[in-house]
Amino acid sequence: MVRPSTNDMRMFMRKNDQQGRGASQGGQAIVLIALLILVLFGMLGLAIDSGRAYVDRRDQQAAVDAAALAAGDWYENYANLYGSTLPNAKAVYQANLHMYAGPTSDVDTTTFVGTTNSLQQDTDIVTYGGNYKLTIVATNTQFNGYQFTFTSEHSLPLAFMQLFGGSPTVTINATATAVVGNQRQTPALLTLSTQSCSMSLKGGTTLTILGDVYSNGTACVDADLHDAGNCYGAAGSTCSDAQYYCYNASPGFVPYPAPCNPGDIQGTYVVPAPTLPDPGYLAPSVGYYTSLQFYSQNNRTTWTEMYPGQYASFHLSGGSASCAFLDPGVYTWLNGYTSDASGSLLSNELKPPDEQLYSAPGTTNTAGIQFWNQNGTSCAGHFTLSVTNGLPGALGLKHKSGAGNWGIELTSVRWDRFVDPTIGPNPCFFSPGCRRESAPSECQTAGTNDISNAAIDVSITQNAPGAQYYNVYVNPNGCDGIQDNFAFVNRFLAPGFTDFGGPPAFPVGGFPNGGAGTVMANGTGGYPCGAAGHTICAITYNSLSPTFQCFAQTRAQNCQTPDNEAAPQCFSSCPPPAGLLAQDSAPMSLEYPPYTGGDVADENYCQVSPNPGDPNAPCSTAKVTPGGVQFYFPPGSCFSQNAQGATFVYAGEQFNWIVIYAPASNTCNETLNGGSATQYIGTIYTPGANWNINGGNRAPLAGQVICYTASVSGSSGTGIDFNPNYAPAS
Repeated sequence: MVRPSTNDMRMFMRKNDQQGRGASQGGQAIVLIALLILVLFGMLGLAIDSGRAYVDRRDQQAAVDAAALAAGDWYENYANLYGSTLPNAKAVYQANLHMYAGPTSDVDTTTFVGTTNSLQQDTDIVTYGGNYKLTIVATNTQFNGYQFTFTSEHSLPLAFMQLFGGSPTVTINATATAVVGNQRQTPALLTLSTQSCSMSLKGGTTLTILGDVYSNGTACVDADLHDAGNCYGAAGSTCSDAQYYCYNASPGFVPYPAPCNPGDIQGTYVVPAPTLPDPGYLAPSVGYYTSLQFYSQNNRTTWTEMYPGQYASFHLSGGSASCAFLDPGVYTWLNGYTSDASGSLLSNELKPPDEQLYSAPGTTNTAGIQFWNQNGTSCAGHFTLSVTNGLPGALGLKHKSGAGNWGIELTSVRWDRFVDPTIGPNPCFFSPGCRRESAPSECQTAGTNDISNAAIDVSITQNAPGAQYYNVYVNPNGCDGIQDNFAFVNRFLAPGFTDFGGPPAFPVGGFPNGGAGTVMANGTGGYPCGAAGHTICAITYNSLSPTFQCFAQTRAQNCQTPDNEAAPQCFSSCPPPAGLLAQDSAPMSLEYPPYTGGDVADENYCQVSPNPGDPNAPCSTAKVTPGGVQFYFPPGSCFSQNAQGATFVYAGEQFNWIVIYAPASNTCNETLNGGSATQYIGTIYTPGANWNINGGNRAPLAGQVICYTASVSGSSGTGIDFNPNYAPAS
């Protein structure tokens, strides 16, 4: 037997030891490679999932960007939030993400936000298949525009990361915002000249402005400028010297000095500021009102009716003073417009006889001052009641108690056309035009006894300026202070007018002028009287209820009256002394339930009233304000409004709310010295003219002034109140 040597044993052990170490090292490498593969797969999964998330967010961002732009475009053109804006914006979002199935849920909510809870905010939450959710927040910020915020949210399934213990999904978001109708850069006063002191405030006057003041040249102003907005001017402007007042977006807001209440904003100054261009507004309707007209003093006995067209000259002074009601349309003043006559008032406002006090509707209280009695005039309409007994038995009035008082109110009514066929939709183009009805009069009472078979006669002792007809409303409970208890009973021709069987009415003469007046008879549209020569008869008390809202263009039995007037609009040095300012028109309102219709006669009335519409801007899509006028001044024709005279006029949608228009080639020096009864509702657009503004208005003198230069002087106060409802849309 051969035994291994010691050396052989050592070699054998060394060899085995080397083989063991090699096997051990080989096992370690496999583990490292396996771990490296896991890391690589993790990095690959992260890259793939991150890439998918990036693409998903990019797609969502593109979708919400497109949807927000679509919302702004649709709302700007149609102002119909739920009817067109939101549906079309959601369709754009869905198409961009290639989602061909409809939403799985769609929930709308409406709240009111802001410090006074006056800003409407609509939230629409829409979910779709594939874990998509779209949230739309539409906020009507009024002066600062309608804001649409679109937020898209997608729960994206992860392809790889969940294999490594991560979440199975990740939430990807994208947001876009669009704003329509931002008025922050639409100044209340804009001077286009780049010269020194193109805007000047001097003397002891105070100019209170709600809105921005903008001068392309230097603005030479001082602490007497009270600006509830910002002051912009070229280098060297003294905007820092102005006083900056507090304001918010509430309609009819009266600016006040700082400190501001929570939520209100204080204006500031921006100097130097870039120049603003001339907006280049047009006056397309001038060519449709070319008939030569003239001023015929007191052609309606107690007031003057004026017609749109061309006037060779116009100067109210001394003995030519009167109250003049302006029929709607364009008034071209070929050789200027001058109003400086005490006892004069020109307006297109349609008011009832014996206006009732805005704060006591349905009662016997009359307004502190009748609109058509301002500036020392006495043109307001009046009516009286009387009772006639002895009618045939079936024709007498039947009171609920067998005897008692009835409450009677009147409204002034007329029909007007707008004859420019290029602006539409225009429901006022064809005859008889659009119906206008004033707010209700005070309530007067008349008592009857059933056994006396009585009628109530309404006598007009003085026609209200502009009235072609009167609507009569009766409350079987008397003047009980409940406006909705008054029921329409009939429409009657205003004394001195005829309509040949249907509106509109035409003057024929025989207008009342005090005394016993003229009894209205032969009413139409409601309860036939049947007794010749009488106003109200053959009605039983319980037939007059319930009443209902009929809005603007229709009247039938038991229709309620239009909305009552509002408080006088004070703007500077408020509150005003009692009886100084006339009451304001009812506010704008939509003409379908639950809304009340608002003003259906004057500046806050529009056609076609949208349905559905935006309650914060009820006339935003309308094309015609039935009573609107525009003053047009060709080159060389100048304007002079002195404090002794009074002009209170409003423009309208059809005129882009430009109430005074002069082309850039008109370089007149204009004078606007307003008293308490002077107001131009709308925009004064005269890009080549120089304006000197003075006066003591507690109500705003104008809504917006765009001119070449402006100088505000004197020792009293006046104001300019920018309101986007009365401003050019484009």
